[in-house]
Amino acid sequence: MRKYAFLPLFIAVILFLIFLFIPNKWLGFLISDKDVEHAKTALNPLMFQGEYFQNRLLQEPNMFPIYGSSELNRFDPFHPYNYFKANDEGFTTYLYGRGGTQSIHHFLNFAAQEENLKNKKLVFIISPQWFTETGVDEFHFSPNYSMLQSYDLALNNKMDPQLKKKAMERLLQFDSVQRDFVLSTIYENEVTDGAKYPIKATLAKPVALINKKLMEKKDLYYSIMAKPREKLHANPEMVAGKSFEQLTKYADEYGGQRITTNNLSINDKYYKKKIEFKLDELKGFRKHESYTESPEYKDFQMVLDVLKDTGAKPMFVSIPVNGKWYDYAGFPQERRQEYYAKINKQVQSAGFPLVDFTGYEYEPHFISDTIHISWKGWVYLDREMADYWKQ
Repeated sequence: MRKYAFLPLFIAVILFLIFLFIPNKWLGFLISDKDVEHAKTALNPLMFQGEYFQNRLLQEPNMFPIYGSSELNRFDPFHPYNYFKANDEGFTTYLYGRGGTQSIHHFLNFAAQEENLKNKKLVFIISPQWFTETGVDEFHFSPNYSMLQSYDLALNNKMDPQLKKKAMERLLQFDSVQRDFVLSTIYENEVTDGAKYPIKATLAKPVALINKKLMEKKDLYYSIMAKPREKLHANPEMVAGKSFEQLTKYADEYGGQRITTNNLSINDKYYKKKIEFKLDELKGFRKHESYTESPEYKDFQMVLDVLKDTGAKPMFVSIPVNGKWYDYAGFPQERRQEYYAKINKQVQSAGFPLVDFTGYEYEPHFISDTIHISWKGWVYLDREMADYWKQ
C-alpha cells in the first residue's frame, strides 16, 4: 500500500502541469462567437482584468472599442452599442470601463494590448470627476486593478523605458502593488535602474513569468464561464435609420419621461434615491473643490503616451458635468471652464483629436444625473463615432 501513497500527489502535479501548459488555442473552441458578443457589454471587472476576450475583440478588423468608466453602464436605446447594433456603419464596438476605472487602469490595459492597438481606432471618454485633488485612491484603484496586466508590464521589453519606469513608480504608490513581493521587487529594481534588489529582481523574473502564465490560464477559464448581460434597454425600431434630428427629438422625449419632479435636470429615480432627502445640506457643498490640480493629469498623460507608443488612433471625448447641479452644489462655472480648457490643451498637445462636448452643460437630457452622459449625449457621440470611422 505504501507504494501508492504518493499517487494522489503525482496525479495532482500532472493535472496542474496540464492546466498550466496546455496551449490556450486548444481551448479557444470552447468560447463561441456568441460568448464573444456577450463580452462586448459585460462591463465585468474580471473581464477587464483579463486579456483573452480583449485579444479576440481587438483582432477583429472592424472593431471600434469605447473606453471610459461608469457612464458606459448607462444603457438606453441611444447607447453606442445599441445604436450601432441597429445601424450598420461598418464597425462594431465593445465597452471597457466601470465605476472607479480611471487613467491608471486604462494605461495598464493599453500597455498589455500594445500589439493589438497599432492603427486601431478607439474612443476614450474623459470624466471630469477623475480629476479631484487626491486623484484615484486605493479604495477605487483596487477593485479595478489587474494583477495580470501589472505582471505584463513587469515583463514588457518593448515599451519606451522611461514611460515604463514612470508607470512603475506610480503603481508602487498603491498597496495592491506593494503587497505583491515579486512584483514590487521587479518594479523597484527598474525604477532605480537596477540599484535596488539586483539579485532578488533577477530571481523574481522567472517567478513572475510563471505567475503570469497562471493568471492567463485563469483568465481563459473564466472567459469560458462568463455570463451574458441581461439589461441593455435596446429599442432598434426607435433608432434604426433615423436622422440626427429625429434621434435628438426621441432622446429628449425619452429623457423627459425620466425627469419629472426636479429642476436640476437629474433623472427622477436617482434624484429621489440620492439627493431629495438631503437637498438642503448639499447646497454649496462643492464650493471649495477644483478639477485643475490633480495627480490624475500625470496618470492621464501616461495614457496619451502609451497610445502614442502603440500607434493607436484614439478619439478623445471631453464630457461636461450637469451645469444646473454643479451651480447648486457651489462649484463655479469659471472653475469648470478652467478644467475643460486644461484637458483640451493636454489632449491637443499630444496630437490627438478631441470631441469637446463641454458646451452642453445645460443641454436638457444630455446628462442623465449629475455627471453621466446619456440619452441625447449618446446621440451626439454616435454621430461623432460614425464620422470618425469614415475618416
